[in-house]
Formats: sequence, structure tokens, C-alpha cells
Amino acid sequence: MDSTEKGNIGEEFVNEIAYNSFLEYWCYPSPKDEYGDKKEICDLLILFGDNLIIVSVKNYEFKDFYSRYFRRTIDKAVKQIYGAERKLLNKERDIFVKHPKREIERFPKERVKNIYRVIVNLGVGVRFYPFNKATKDEKFITLLDKEAFQTIVRELDTIPDFIEYLRKREELFADKIVTILPGDEDDFPVDTAKQFFEYVKQNLNSNEKQSILVSGTEHDILAHYLMNERSFPEYIHSKEYNVMFVQFDGNWSDYNQRKQVKAKRNLDKKSYFLDELVKREVLTKHNDNSVELATAILSFNRFNRRVISNNFLQFYDTYKDEKGNFLARRYADFNGVGIVFAFYPQEMPQEMVNTLLGIALDSFCVYSNYKSKTMILIATTNEFKQFKMGIMKDIVPFPKEQEEQIRKDVDLLGWFKNHQEFNVTEKEYPDEE
Repeated sequence: MDSTEKGNIGEEFVNEIAYNSFLEYWCYPSPKDEYGDKKEICDLLILFGDNLIIVSVKNYEFKDFYSRYFRRTIDKAVKQIYGAERKLLNKERDIFVKHPKREIERFPKERVKNIYRVIVNLGVGVRFYPFNKATKDEKFITLLDKEAFQTIVRELDTIPDFIEYLRKREELFADKIVTILPGDEDDFPVDTAKQFFEYVKQNLNSNEKQSILVSGTEHDILAHYLMNERSFPEYIHSKEYNVMFVQFDGNWSDYNQRKQVKAKRNLDKKSYFLDELVKREVLTKHNDNSVELATAILSFNRFNRRVISNNFLQFYDTYKDEKGNFLARRYADFNGVGIVFAFYPQEMPQEMVNTLLGIALDSFCVYSNYKSKTMILIATTNEFKQFKMGIMKDIVPFPKEQEEQIRKDVDLLGWFKNHQEFNVTEKEYPDEE
């Protein structure tokens, strides 16, 4: 098998996991500079809202020679990511890329506010490797091995959850030289130990940076993060010591055995209703409005998607058999983003449905005192037919005359006599019984 074929296999592995977790719509595999040199920019781009993730994948076979392996994989990947970022954000000219299922499109560099850089090394049998690297201009790069990438992306299978982990990991380990030892203590042959000590001598405590040795796998680190309210150990922030040894071994195994974790994963199954709704009802059309709506919905993390999905399904069950000229509504706010549910009987005239949905959105703005700066509407009818979805953005108080008219409409309809917001009190990890 030649290096090109192995590289393609590696990229396909990463792409498949990313597609299944983040939806293919946001992922650009092996994007090329279509109107420039037509060279591959990187192995995978994930562009979601104002967030850009640049991924470099290396699939060289590890042959127990660490310095050569790092040189052929990590060093090349660092250069690729540095070059990709420079090209994509080039001020001199626009870059055009192609998504596999769309026409060539301009890369919206002006939209990018947050950049995350990831190297995925697929070589197996590596007993130690750098936990992080930096580009030529000192931009942080996250390094993950095959199992780590697979585990993290499947456990944090929304872009918001994934980038929150990358961001907090970067904030903690930036300006530090970190080496991870993912193997067991007895899994360190004499020759490996010799190369490790040579690596430590050359790399740790250099450039006056703090050096950290991490014992455990990346998913052990992930487990600590998840078990501690998405945070890392506070003592790692300490600048008191030049060299620090941190042990995470066994955390992932412990995490997976917890009843709370099993219950959480079972409860999360309902959350995929929202993912499927976006895939089937929103992203079937590629236009600015659809993309804006899909981005707003998928900006919720997995837990909030669970809360929203659960409450929507309960709401639907309550009203699914209603008939006549009747509109049910429910609303809740998630940190400035409002979700409005609506149900209307199938026989209701469409013009009336659209009018009432507009009043519903406006009235929740007014009666919540403009708590939500964005409103997302999810409406359906009997048997989950005729979904109607929409978004209002940059909401500011309406003019007095408009507010008065909304209140009159609400009084006429008899709304807000027994107003309820839907439940947002459940816990991500249920209490053990």
C-alpha cells in the first residue's frame, strides 16, 4: 500500500466520523484552491457559523523510530495547517472551495472569528507523543491519535460541544510543552524508554516554557473534563513548577461504568430528533435563510437539544388530536435564544396558520420583555406533517403602536391567560437512585 492510498484511507476515516457527528453539510473534505493553484488546502475543513476547524490527517506507519515518525507526521501537519490558515484568510484575494454536494463557493473569510487547529495521527503503537504543537506564528494546535479523535468526536458529537472542549483544552495548555503517555506503565520497552528520555531532554523545559507530562489517554482526560462539569484540574493552571506530572489513567473506564453516564446517553437518544429535523426539513434547500436557521438550531449543544426535543415531543403529544381553528404555542429561552413551539390542526387554512404563527412569535417577544434576541419557530400539524420553521434575529423592542396592536390581537385570541414556558430543569446526568 503506497503512502497516497494510506493517506486517503486516513482521510476517509476522519471524514466519516465528522460527517456522522456534525452533519456532512458543514464539512469540506480535502478542499482545493479551485480558482488558484488547485492544490489541496488541508485534509478537512469544518466551517460552522463563525467557527473554523482546520484538520490535518497523517497516516504514516509507525516503525518504533520516534524522531523520524514525528518529523514525517507532526512536522508536516503543522506546516499544512499553517499554510491552510494563511491561504484561507488571505487578504489579497478570495479563495474558492467546493463542497462535495454543492457548487464552487467563495470561502467567507470575513465571517471567521474562531479558529481551531487539529492534527489527527493514525499511526498505532505510539507510546508517547506531543499533546500540542504551535504554528510558525505560535498558534495552538491540538494533537489527537486515532482512538482519541474517534472517542472525542463521538462523545462530543455536536460542533458546539466539540469546540468547547478544544477551546478549554487550548486555554489550559497554551504556552506549555505537553507530552502524553497513553500506554500502560509496563508497556514501555527499553528502546522506547531510551528514545523517550532523549525526547524529554530535547523538548521539555525548553524555551522557558512550563513542561507537563500526562499519564493516560486523551479519553481519560476527556472523562475528567466531563465528570467535573466540563473543566480541567485547577492545579494545572499553577505556574509554580517548571515541570509537572499529571495522572489521568483509568478515568475513561470509570466514566463509562457510571450509571449516571449510561442514563445520560440513553436520554440523549431523544435529542437526535432535532438533528434529523434539520437534516430533513431545513437543509434540503441550500439558501441563506435555510443555512441561517440550521446554524441557529445546531448551535445548541447535545444537552439543550435533548431538552428541546423532549419538550417538543411532549408538546406534540398533548395537542396531536386537536381539530378546528386552534393554535397551541409554547416558548422558552436558552441564553438569549428563544424556542417557540406551535401546533395547528391540518384543516386550518394556510393563510390563517401563517398569520397566527407571526402573531405568536411577536407576542412572545413582547410578553417576555424581549428576553430573546433570536427567536426560532418549530411548528407542525397532525402526524408531524407540514413542518413550518423560521427564525427572527437581532430582535429589539417594537414601536409602541406595534406593541399595542400585538396586545389587542392576543386579547382577541385569548392567549396568555394561562401561559407556561416549557421545562428546562432536567439534569444532563440524572441523579443516581
